[in-house]
Amino acid sequence: MKNFNLASLTLIVIIAFVALMRVLQVFPPNFAPVTAICLLGSAYFSRKWMAFILPTSILLISDLILGGGKELIGVYVAYALIIVLGFSLHNKVGASRVVLVTLASSTLFYIITNFVCWYGSPYYTQDWNGLIINYTGALPFFRTSIMSDLIFTSAFFAVFETVKSKYPKFATIQ
Repeated sequence: MKNFNLASLTLIVIIAFVALMRVLQVFPPNFAPVTAICLLGSAYFSRKWMAFILPTSILLISDLILGGGKELIGVYVAYALIIVLGFSLHNKVGASRVVLVTLASSTLFYIITNFVCWYGSPYYTQDWNGLIINYTGALPFFRTSIMSDLIFTSAFFAVFETVKSKYPKFATIQ
């Protein structure tokens, strides 16, 4: 690949590591670094297609191994929108901006995935009350997701920025 550099390779290795951790299920439910990877990729890859392909590869590879149902549609849509949201971080990475985009991402994921779980579900009535019960029941998972997203995103961005400042080769990511 022309213009492929060490920083791009590092991001790919981080993403592959996250895929492996997801397959091995080392993280508790709803405590995973996938949102952080989506935001990291969209903030630093100059080629937008890489920001979509690499995090989506994590999901695709691990979901082929782990399996899943119709809720995966909501997961993939949510992560695609999180990547788009993460483009607002490109060349504008700062602590407060990263935290705000992370919180927006967590909320977006919660809204989309729980709507997909509710829609057509035999467990919830298909009316406003059923939807509210679904969202209310998912609040503990939402809390865990927010904590996870903030921890992983903060850690990944802090580490990447630190490495980038110490090693100039990381300054330009392809």
